[in-house]
Amino acid sequence: MKNNYKMVLAALLGALTCSAISPVQALSEKETAVITKSIKDAPAAELAVKAAEIVTKATKKEKQATAIAVVRAAIAKNPASAVSVVSSVVKAAPATAPAVAAAAGRLAPDQIEAIAVAAALASPELADKVVTALADVDPKAHERIAKAVILAVPQAQASIRQRANGHSEANIGEGYSSASTDINGNAFPATTPASASAYAAPRGP
Repeated sequence: MKNNYKMVLAALLGALTCSAISPVQALSEKETAVITKSIKDAPAAELAVKAAEIVTKATKKEKQATAIAVVRAAIAKNPASAVSVVSSVVKAAPATAPAVAAAAGRLAPDQIEAIAVAAALASPELADKVVTALADVDPKAHERIAKAVILAVPQAQASIRQRANGHSEANIGEGYSSASTDINGNAFPATTPASASAYAAPRGP
């Protein structure tokens, strides 16, 4: 009896552990098709509202997958809706911000900074992760994305810069150029160099 009890207990603990480790559940092709159809049938002006409605109704495990599917379908239908849809979806499910931003950034790279700001404003506590997710999509835009998000969500500056440590753009969030050292690796002086007009004029013969 004791052995049976231990086996049942172990099975229950194992099940609980699995459910805790994998909270995100992928959608089936049928579920994705239903979401895509719902978005396609929605008027362009109502895409953001419809997207949020679908995400709100999704189960906790399926929220992220649903949010990504909704964003992809909405941008495919109307690329101009990318920012409003991201904002609406992330407000409905704040934890999905990084994944939603990345999905949108891949489909609308020309709007990547606006997408970053929309996601960060809708989920300020994940602003740094939004920046990281979009930097993975477009590494060259990392500094631009970070600065745009810092302007929109100033309280996220410290965490964004901390995540940027080790990245080639070391001065994210600063007001000066990313090249802060000379060829020998020495830091440039903090003060602005004097302009040419400040120097004494050359004396005549």
